[in-house]
Amino acid sequence: MKRLYITAIFAVLVMLSYGQDNAFLFLKGVPQTTQLNPAFRPIKGNYFALPALGSIKVNGANSGFSWSDIIRQGTGIQSDSLIVDLDHVAGQLQDNNLIASEAAIQILGFGMYAHNTYFTFDMIHKFKGQFNYPASILDMRYGNWDYENDKPINHSMSDLSLNGIDYTEIAFGFSTPIYEDITIGARFKYLFGMANIKTDNFDVGIETFDDGSMEVRSQASILTSLPVEIEYDEDGYVNSIQYDETIDRGSLFTNDSRGIAIDLGVTWRLFNHLTLGAAVNDLGYINWKTRTRRFYSDGTFAFTGVDLSDNLKGEEGNSTNYWEEIGDSLQNTFQVSDESITYRTGLQGSFNLTADYQHRDWLNFGAVSRNYFIDGKWTPEFTLAAGLSPGKALSTVVTYSMMKNAYTNLGAGVALRGGPLQLYFVTDNLNSLMSMNTARYLNMRLGVNLIFD
Repeated sequence: MKRLYITAIFAVLVMLSYGQDNAFLFLKGVPQTTQLNPAFRPIKGNYFALPALGSIKVNGANSGFSWSDIIRQGTGIQSDSLIVDLDHVAGQLQDNNLIASEAAIQILGFGMYAHNTYFTFDMIHKFKGQFNYPASILDMRYGNWDYENDKPINHSMSDLSLNGIDYTEIAFGFSTPIYEDITIGARFKYLFGMANIKTDNFDVGIETFDDGSMEVRSQASILTSLPVEIEYDEDGYVNSIQYDETIDRGSLFTNDSRGIAIDLGVTWRLFNHLTLGAAVNDLGYINWKTRTRRFYSDGTFAFTGVDLSDNLKGEEGNSTNYWEEIGDSLQNTFQVSDESITYRTGLQGSFNLTADYQHRDWLNFGAVSRNYFIDGKWTPEFTLAAGLSPGKALSTVVTYSMMKNAYTNLGAGVALRGGPLQLYFVTDNLNSLMSMNTARYLNMRLGVNLIFD
């Protein structure tokens, strides 16, 4: 009864969630699946990842719209033309939308058994970037006045956020059984921060009043650790930012921006055929200390309009000078300053819940709930999987995934092995690879290993 109760709770948690890298979880016999749950024991022997080829991963997402949502066939007199259809794009957006990219390359990696414990070592270079934006950002296409209802339109961009991080991790992991049916695992990581950009505060908006005047406010703060050169104007404000061509690329790895992180995982085998799993990944932080800046702007600008009567009469007037004054006033109001600081960021971590049912020796079914928390925003994914593994030489998986604002993602993966040499390829978005113009999500992982049973 206790097992049935826990299984029911687990099933509810999975179904409440919504996969980037999700098909990979069910590709049997690939050692790198321990990167998603350190409790996994995918092989019975030792392995060595070919340097820089063991695992190459690329993920991309735009939950709001695809290219085909922007460029569409016109209607009416434009029926024979392609048009930019912002109204259609606006109809596709949710309240909160995400543009994300992720890339990782395993520089070194190996795993081995000692008694009944499986040990792993990895050196991986990672990049993660997320940009969150609200649906209201496209309201700016209407301008600042609703002529149909004769009332002003206000705009807010306060829900915008940017978070990009580039780092290298060195990780030591283990997986060991603690009971007959329960296995635990952990990966301890030491991190070398290379670059970062993150919005610390972003409150920008335009308010229009009944008399047509406007007020633009800006309270924005952006944290960075980047190899850049900054030039200042005579008043000490930031004038230009350029990439530092003289930077020693080796110093990006040996700087003082360091951090720690941990992955934790557990698997529990039930009823001989059903295995449940749970894992938390990238639970940690980096302290940024090298080439750090906080760029900030704080100001309010009032615009009351401009007198164009002289121009309409064809006379020289003050309107031209007025526009110059407007430009100078904007520049002085929203000046950008910077300061050197030390700050800390998280790693944009995730947790996953898995269920794997081994129906036959060669056939298994699975489900995974993958969840991300970025800047306080929850992004869930859910995947169903079926795998065929007739032997060591071949392992396959097909998946169906539901992601944010995209509910029909077909995935597939294959791992081929001849002797110790293993090659694998897997994607959660096979339909995106076949139709890039309609793609909102793109994901693939491939690699080459040597496995010694």
